Amino acid sequence: MNRLRLGFVCLCWLGAIGAVGTAAAADCESENPAEAIAACSKIIDAGGGDAAARAEAYRTRAYAYLQQEAYKKSLADYTQAIRLQPGNPADLYGRGLAYAELKQDRAALIDFAKAIAINKDYADAYFERGGIRERAGQYTAALDEYGQAIRSNPEHAGAHAARAWTYYKMRKPVRGLPDIDKAIALDPNDLDYYRIRAHILEAMKQRKAAIQQYWQILRVNPTDQGAEAGLVRLHAPRPPAKATGGPTKLR
Repeated sequence: MNRLRLGFVCLCWLGAIGAVGTAAAADCESENPAEAIAACSKIIDAGGGDAAARAEAYRTRAYAYLQQEAYKKSLADYTQAIRLQPGNPADLYGRGLAYAELKQDRAALIDFAKAIAINKDYADAYFERGGIRERAGQYTAALDEYGQAIRSNPEHAGAHAARAWTYYKMRKPVRGLPDIDKAIALDPNDLDYYRIRAHILEAMKQRKAAIQQYWQILRVNPTDQGAEAGLVRLHAPRPPAKATGGPTKLR
């Protein structure tokens, strides 16, 4: 979230600083979720301040709750932020994430649609809508959403990878290979992308290339059960001791 700052404290806090002090305002934006929640709670409990400052406290705490997987609390805080400061697409997107994690897909889709109505290039919102469509088995609709995410942000590695996986699930692995190659080029340290590529190569009957890909995965994570299962399906041994190429670390 881009914020205009005064020193280390966001200008949006000026309406609340008098009640809680600059330390609490700064800590509310801590990268440590527990610290952020504690500090933002002080601002919220103190009351006062203008609507923008209170909304910022709620949305910042909501994001911290998301990080802690406290989805019901996150949803409640995003709802408060939206009430205080309507029209912020990031709040609608955040609440949509919370709804999706709570398996309330219809509500999530509504919020993602509202976020997109405000910002038609909201790539992450299209991406999340694609995930909901894919999980529901609506693969064509998922492809459309991932495609829109990519058009909005051609460097959205997750959307490229998700579209590749959807093509794989549709038994169209050849169409998915360029997307997963692009995802890996954009983010070469995400091991999930190599897993998808291995599955695609296996589905394309490219046995040698698939084995090499599973080997790359095992060189990073020697206990990767999916890669081990892939080698069993291909009647292939585990990788040789020495390795070159492939990812060098987990993201």
